[in-house]
Amino acid sequence: MQEFSIQDCVRIFGQELYAVLQEREKTSFSSGIASLADAKNEIYYLLSFVLKKDKVFLLSHGNYVLTDEELKTFSKCFARRKKSEPLAYIVGKKEFFGSMFFVDSSTLIPRPDTEILVEEAIHFYLTKKINAEFYAMDLGTGTGCILLSFLKECENSFGYGIDNNVHAIELAEKNSHALGLAARSKFFAADFTTPLFFAQADEFLQGKRIDCLVSNPPYIPEFEYQELDESVKAYEPKAALVSGQAQNGEKGLAHAEKIFSLGEKILKPGGLLLVEHGYNQGKSMCEICSRYDYTAVKTLLDLAQNERALYAIRK
Repeated sequence: MQEFSIQDCVRIFGQELYAVLQEREKTSFSSGIASLADAKNEIYYLLSFVLKKDKVFLLSHGNYVLTDEELKTFSKCFARRKKSEPLAYIVGKKEFFGSMFFVDSSTLIPRPDTEILVEEAIHFYLTKKINAEFYAMDLGTGTGCILLSFLKECENSFGYGIDNNVHAIELAEKNSHALGLAARSKFFAADFTTPLFFAQADEFLQGKRIDCLVSNPPYIPEFEYQELDESVKAYEPKAALVSGQAQNGEKGLAHAEKIFSLGEKILKPGGLLLVEHGYNQGKSMCEICSRYDYTAVKTLLDLAQNERALYAIRK
């Protein structure tokens, strides 16, 4: 077997990855790689995963020659990435809000835009300045990244994560243990869009109402899903992306409308509702929410100044 050093891998495979993904970008595919430097950084990331070493080590040991077994493992990972599989699924983890989360194909990959939900929930918690326990619930929890990131920063808080995917619940529980938050978090497999869910929630909440209800639900209309990058459609779960039509006809907001209704029942008066949505759904979200029992309804912007989430307070 041909020998490859770390610097050989970065140079040779970086160039190959860049060429392959740039060619694919001539279709509807978007790799997120804008330069050869980006491609080489991805090779460093894969090497770090395979060799279990950080980038500082890789940079300072460029002449290190991979063993046959290491090269075999790296080659398998590289082949998956060339097919546009997301790095997070290949290495099985993704950073979110300063922590690493286990991920797999049963859940969406955590994205930086979603961190705005965590920031707002933390800000709300801090401004409340209460001595009593603070309860949060995350609907469609996936990896648990939103709820667990919040709990990590807010000591006197407890949380419930809900997902209708049993594998996602297992993954969220794994993340809760890895972050040392298992004692303050509970995860349940349930479908929050069904009429039965309120009774289920009332049972595990034991009659309590919660202080914060947060969700990154499906919100992409079916017609927009067809226009997504092939890398998303081929690997990330469609059920976590696509929502149907709300009762008033707004496409992609059926899940959000269920959340508004549920929030009326389980949020404390003065409790916070946070729901992520698409870049062009802010106005429609506010209009639908205004028909329910909330005040201070507004749209939050992400770092790119795109509409990203609805903020509302339970009356």
